[in-house]
Amino acid sequence: MESSPLAEIRVLDLSRLLPGPYLTQLLADLGAEVMKIETPRLGDYARIAPPEMGLGGMFEAVNRGKKSVAVNYRNPRGREIFLRLAATADVILEGFKPGSVKKWGIDYEAVRAVNPDIIYCSLSGYGQEGPFRDRAGHDMNYLAVGGALALNARACEAPVPYGLPAADLSGAMLAAIAILGALVGRSKTGAGNYLDMALLDGVLSWMTPLASSAYFSGLGISAASHPLLGGLPCFSVYESAEGKYLTLAIIEPTFWADFCQRVARPDLLSRQFDRTIGSELAAIFRQKTRAEWLELFAGSGACVEAVNSFEEMLDHPQVQARGYVHKEDGQPVGMNSPFVFGHRGTTSVPALGEQTREILRGIGMGESEIMQLAEDGVVALGEKRQ
Repeated sequence: MESSPLAEIRVLDLSRLLPGPYLTQLLADLGAEVMKIETPRLGDYARIAPPEMGLGGMFEAVNRGKKSVAVNYRNPRGREIFLRLAATADVILEGFKPGSVKKWGIDYEAVRAVNPDIIYCSLSGYGQEGPFRDRAGHDMNYLAVGGALALNARACEAPVPYGLPAADLSGAMLAAIAILGALVGRSKTGAGNYLDMALLDGVLSWMTPLASSAYFSGLGISAASHPLLGGLPCFSVYESAEGKYLTLAIIEPTFWADFCQRVARPDLLSRQFDRTIGSELAAIFRQKTRAEWLELFAGSGACVEAVNSFEEMLDHPQVQARGYVHKEDGQPVGMNSPFVFGHRGTTSVPALGEQTREILRGIGMGESEIMQLAEDGVVALGEKRQ
């Protein structure tokens, strides 16, 4: 097995729900030791996320291989415990409303006083500065403000909400890159860093290539006009004979020639970028089932693929070959990390406070002191999951 690039890196994760835990899951999969710092009574809200909102299993998906330390960091004694842990950490992530950690005395300045080399990342919706600093929001709000939601619409139709929390995930991944960069920088200079990252940042970063190619050249950006956003029939979605969908995504003329040959329409060869041929292409795709089209285009350069459901994605041979699907007794039970390091294939997640005793002993606390803190509600000692 390859050595883990983040081995011996300790991360304290104060975040909840999806963006922050997804970020630290990436770090855990690269080999970092991630400690979830949770409040004793409830912990991460994702533990009780309602399945009817599509959140069932989310906690398990982004908390594999982590350790849970349940401590009330808003309590003076809990704050002292947190700062003792912070003195041993390399990275701290918090995802609270701007100003909250300062109010509780666990902000960057407080941590830097006990650990000058710390990489401290604040991940919020809109960032620590600006007129939207204190504004509440969720994924769809950030996509809307960042201009991405408007792209998910056809001409004269309302935008359609994304089925994927793109702002949460892109913002978290961008923050993970920033943390990795700060760790590399610290290895060269020895200096820690404070990172102000926003979920809006992920959206804006993804918008940058579109803005460069379209808006600043005077073309404007909309799904009705931009060639890569459904504005051209050669780059769109089509329905098959049985009502399933396929993607046609051709840019190169040689691939278009292959497509025209396989559908026996040589008359379309010179019309690849003709915006009026959409109805003709739709009629072509309705002539066969999705399976028939996939067989016809297998091994071609025509860039035709099925629009897979989640279940179909899990069964897809390429997804299987990449090792993303974790199976038990031959049945898919989860998705693996994209990395070959760390916790790939690990599905176990910690109970609330499961490692509290272990971690507190590691910073020099005795059993009687730990039991007194538990009795006073400052910490919680969770039971190991069966």
